[in-house]
Amino acid sequence: MATNTSQLPLPPLPAGYRRRVVVKFSPGRKLPYTRDAQAMLQADGRWSALDRAHAGVALAPYFSTLAEPHLDALAARPVRAGGAGTDFRAYYAIECPADADPEQVAAAVRQWPDVEIAYVEGGPVAPPLDPSNDPRAANQHYLDAAPAGIDARWMWSLADGTGVGFVDMERGWTLNHEDLAAAGITVISGLSTDFFGHGTAVLGEVVAVDNTRGGIGIAPKASARVVSQWRTASTYNTAEAILSAAAVMGAGDVLLLEAQTNYGGYSLVPVETEQAVFDAIAAATTQGIVVVEAGGNGSVDLDTVRDANNKLILNRNSADFRDSGAIMVGAGSSAAPHSRLGFSNFGSRIDCFGWGENIDTSGDGWTGNATNTYTTTFGGTSGASPIVSGAALLLQSWRVATGQARYAPDVLRALLSNPAINTHSANPPSDRIGVLPNLRSIVRSERGFAWGRWFRTLAWAWMILLGGLLITPGGVWCIACGPQAPGFVGTTLVVVLAVVSIALGLLGLSGVLTRSGGAAGGR
Repeated sequence: MATNTSQLPLPPLPAGYRRRVVVKFSPGRKLPYTRDAQAMLQADGRWSALDRAHAGVALAPYFSTLAEPHLDALAARPVRAGGAGTDFRAYYAIECPADADPEQVAAAVRQWPDVEIAYVEGGPVAPPLDPSNDPRAANQHYLDAAPAGIDARWMWSLADGTGVGFVDMERGWTLNHEDLAAAGITVISGLSTDFFGHGTAVLGEVVAVDNTRGGIGIAPKASARVVSQWRTASTYNTAEAILSAAAVMGAGDVLLLEAQTNYGGYSLVPVETEQAVFDAIAAATTQGIVVVEAGGNGSVDLDTVRDANNKLILNRNSADFRDSGAIMVGAGSSAAPHSRLGFSNFGSRIDCFGWGENIDTSGDGWTGNATNTYTTTFGGTSGASPIVSGAALLLQSWRVATGQARYAPDVLRALLSNPAINTHSANPPSDRIGVLPNLRSIVRSERGFAWGRWFRTLAWAWMILLGGLLITPGGVWCIACGPQAPGFVGTTLVVVLAVVSIALGLLGLSGVLTRSGGAAGGR
């Protein structure tokens, strides 16, 4: 949840909650995935030294509610760029008592030679809502045609979310709200603990039921579920929630991450800044799940963010950049031309933006749990990300309705973030929040490509056919009949032309088929 919390009350943390240091050991270090791992570390004296400096620290598996066979299965999957999968059993948590400084613990553990990275877990951070916006003065128009909105109303004649799964990850919801109850939304795992009105507002934007109450979601017929970062009453784990959801989702489904984190001195940055969360997102996109991630409300230039190993992990122009495959979303004004709102994070990592203010939706947008409340002032990257998620759902639903394979995550991200077919912000060089999806333009572009693909297919096929005719006895330019026959232009020249024609035809045809299969990479 990405939020400016200065003006709204925050719920208290559970009594048993402890801040933790996340440790990822190097691949060669094998420890039991139980609390017995601490005893093994004590054998070489390192843990004893750590405990003397920070009394009461304890080591435990980081993914405590996922079975080891599940983690083993994830490790067997290749990562997006090729190679081995992530061994999630390399992640442990150091639980810190109240009088221990987690930052000092992380700094000490980073010096251990068999540790890949160690950092302080962001923990429960309020969702990416910005409550300081002006009251809404007119009807919502993010469903309208560009440049105001994403043109969902036009898209509804083609798709409504049917055939596609949607999961919202955050901390709480009112699933029996009058505009959501008929959607039959269920909980995958975790506990609905707090910020109920926030989760209800997010769901309202995406899947509010088409009925006589409230509003209507962008993709009201999508099959919706939720997963909570609160794994137990006192355990909060974003990465684990993502892995739990991914285990029951299908390729082409959409997972929305309504969260932000604090990391290494940075406030309200994207959750993938944390290595464990990045690995979980990459695991999800590897299996074909489309992940939409709130960019966060810290007013941070993400190109300047450095991780615990001093790497510029969110800067696409840096050699340190790592790509989780998620679609990252910033926040723009509700009025066109849309300007970046001051709280929104920005930078080359941001792919798209949505409205970050004046959003009309279900719930009170914060902590309320009433079943009949609505708000006209929802916003932040919390409000922007569901708009992009809804656009993704409608495009996937359109593919299903037309009998085509769902878009792969990188292909869909490339479509939604393409500046040639989507709505620019007011000043792209300074806003640096990507583009607002334009569904009508995307569909027309894809339809145009489909027609063009057929013409190109026929053209390449004709080249293959022509090459065959050139070297076939009795062809258009006869070779076998001999040099005295009409039309003979020389055996060597014709054979060369024929071979070149066939080669170009095969090359071009393979390119057309590869692109039409949705396997091409995107941004």
